[in-house]
Amino acid sequence: MKYIIGSGWWCSPEKDTREKLYGDEFIRGQAFHNEWIHSIKAYTSPEKIYIVDSNSPIIPEVDKNIVFVSLNENGGHSTNLKGKYSGWMRSVIHSMSYAQNCDCQYYVYVEQDVLLYGKGIIEHCINNMKKPYAFGKCNDFNNPLQQSFFIVKKDAIDKFLARIYLIDFDDSRISPEKKFALATSPLFTFIPKFIFASPKNKLLKKILWRIQNKLSAFLGSYDYLIVGYGRDRPINMGDDFFYFQHGNESELKKYSNLD
Repeated sequence: MKYIIGSGWWCSPEKDTREKLYGDEFIRGQAFHNEWIHSIKAYTSPEKIYIVDSNSPIIPEVDKNIVFVSLNENGGHSTNLKGKYSGWMRSVIHSMSYAQNCDCQYYVYVEQDVLLYGKGIIEHCINNMKKPYAFGKCNDFNNPLQQSFFIVKKDAIDKFLARIYLIDFDDSRISPEKKFALATSPLFTFIPKFIFASPKNKLLKKILWRIQNKLSAFLGSYDYLIVGYGRDRPINMGDDFFYFQHGNESELKKYSNLD
């Protein structure tokens, strides 16, 4: 079972000014990359690892077997956007395109603040996929899916990326989660995308947010990963397989004591 692991990279000495941050500050630092790559090496067997850097002022010490590509600008977060796509979305588009041009069967995305657990976790997830796409299930938030760890069959990459490009709204107007759900829909061509765009009025945006997410999940055609948890809590670290992001100090300590 051949697969490419893609990821992104952003690290800065400046304080993150977003309104809400999750997890311990350690996960946003350069040193966390060592924990990330240890997790990848311990529990997965990719053909290649492809990391897309958003023109970061701080670069990690990269393993010689990793393909590390730096863009010449930082696309920002979907709440503070530069251009059509956020830095995160750019990392997906670039690394997925790389996988499409490699000898592999699947593309796997593992975000830079995610830790995996369980030898063969990716193979385990693939063996339980019935559709070409598998994303994280989202229980604690109102999104249609989670994107910190997901899998796309290579045969579906062309169609998936083409549909992403055809969505005219930027990541601040239609969130990447909704774009992903819509891009998997067999009804994509007939869906009026503007109904999923966030209005500028804050009250109307709040009212429509849940409805838009529910509708995009209904229209999408994808599996949920057979493993938890991503951003969901609590984490059962007794599971044979799991993944999580936004780890706090206690969770990171418990994880480091496994095995």
